[in-house]
Amino acid sequence: MGTINHFKQNRPVHLALRDVYYEQANKLLSSHDPRAVQPLNAAEYEEILSILRTARKHGYFAARDNEKDGQFCDFINMLAGNVKAILSMLNLKHSVEAKDGFFFAFLDVNRASVALQAEEYERRARDIICCLLNTLDIAEEAYSKLKQNDLDALGPTEKKRYEKAAEHHRELIKKRINPPEYRKRTSMFF
Repeated sequence: MGTINHFKQNRPVHLALRDVYYEQANKLLSSHDPRAVQPLNAAEYEEILSILRTARKHGYFAARDNEKDGQFCDFINMLAGNVKAILSMLNLKHSVEAKDGFFFAFLDVNRASVALQAEEYERRARDIICCLLNTLDIAEEAYSKLKQNDLDALGPTEKKRYEKAAEHHRELIKKRINPPEYRKRTSMFF
């Protein structure tokens, strides 16, 4: 009796989770209009980052000899880096705007100067969002091909496992069980 290769055995489940979480992150990112008037909500980007990290983790577990699987994981990692950059800009904005923050105390500036600086950080965050949305548009066809190739490589039983895992996690996402909580960082970058 041979040994069980758990990575091969669980590949359909990991592929399903990679796809479901990537598609959810894509959906959430695409639902944000960077030109909208309302301020950006850092909590939403914390959730997107968490979802991308989950997609990346399962992507690495599902990756095999296929070079495209590994490249897709690197792509998800790049998307997560962009979301971190958005969060960094929003954190800087919040730090600058804080009434008891260092901007007032150290720089001895007035409220108007601070408002301009905070506005600049939010503008940078919006620029990153525009770039991210363009990247997702460009990646749409490549992702569709990768997903189809991965599904075509699965046997009938594996496809059933894929679908079952995908459906279960789509339901969990709809319920938004334990979304990450945004807390303004107490220090700038640590």
